[in-house]
Amino acid sequence: TPRYSLWEAVVSTQSTGEAFGAKFNLPENYEENEDTFLELLPQLIAQFPLTFTFVQPDHEVESAFFSLVSMIQLLSQVDQIEQTSKDLSNAIINDTSPRTALKSKLLGHQFSCYQPSLPSTYTLLINVLKLVKETGSMRYVNLDINQISEWLGLWKCDVQEQRDVFRLLHEAFSAINQGEKAIEALVRLLKLYAENEGVEAKSDAHICVISHIAHPKIFVMDHLLDLHPIRALDGQLSHELLQIFVTGHLNDYIEFYNNNTDFVEKLAVTHEENLRKMRLLTLSSMAQDCSEIEFTQLTTNLNLVPGDVESFVIEAIASGLIKGKINEPEGKILISSSINRTFKEQQWNIIKTKLEVWQKNLITIQESMKKGHFAMPIGGG
Repeated sequence: TPRYSLWEAVVSTQSTGEAFGAKFNLPENYEENEDTFLELLPQLIAQFPLTFTFVQPDHEVESAFFSLVSMIQLLSQVDQIEQTSKDLSNAIINDTSPRTALKSKLLGHQFSCYQPSLPSTYTLLINVLKLVKETGSMRYVNLDINQISEWLGLWKCDVQEQRDVFRLLHEAFSAINQGEKAIEALVRLLKLYAENEGVEAKSDAHICVISHIAHPKIFVMDHLLDLHPIRALDGQLSHELLQIFVTGHLNDYIEFYNNNTDFVEKLAVTHEENLRKMRLLTLSSMAQDCSEIEFTQLTTNLNLVPGDVESFVIEAIASGLIKGKINEPEGKILISSSINRTFKEQQWNIIKTKLEVWQKNLITIQESMKKGHFAMPIGGG
């Protein structure tokens, strides 16, 4: 007997396939040996999708699938394992039957059990992402963007292969309503375009801009302006709108909306949602250079009615845009800090100045301790 302990499973799988009309090319008097196994296995894999049509119980399809996976693992050459694994994955993804949930489960199992160091894992990952996008479910696989980035380097993927992965990651995370991860994948995709290639990704750049604006928890967007595909949007309305959300104020947005109402109304974010975010961003800018803000300033600059001011300030504090507290008797906010909407040379200079002050204070304390101005207890008592 050959070293393949699963030969009975091979014959059983072959017989099952033939019952469904599968045709196998083997000599009439074949021997149960390695050559026959290598000739038959690709045919079994190619005919496997018939089970989606003719075998109703999911567990029976799964049993046939795991038999094939076990057979693949018995191959003696790594390149054989890689090729047949890709063939099985492609056979499943190319099947047109409606059993997408089952196919998603099988591909998820195959991907999770596979050696990620093998370059063929790339094909398995692509197929998994396609099914996540199609089914809107990621139940059987865990996708970590940082881990996948490491794998892409390990597999020595070229730029286009990396783009394909991050585009599918964006679409897959969007399909399962994981907005922040979808946006992260899209930003990584845009980073893969050089200056002379930015125009190729303008449609992705537009989606990236609107996704950032639409996300209720994303407020800092200045990093987008350095991406080449975003720069390629310069002169278009989406780029102008992004500039407003990066450095503009509420009145800038209202003017933009009045001049481009049709454009804004067609976006995947409402005018009301844009107003909410721009009010919060405008407050953040107002809080940059002051320690307190009068309620009357908020009603004037943010178009708020007096009765809505306190709830708005509470929302701003909860969002992390500002830190402070409400002084209700005096009708003001006491500001302790606020986020920087942009982080450029000015912000670095502010940090440099603070660090220099802290350094001087530490030197002063150190000198005072040397002169005995601070009494230090001895022996911890």
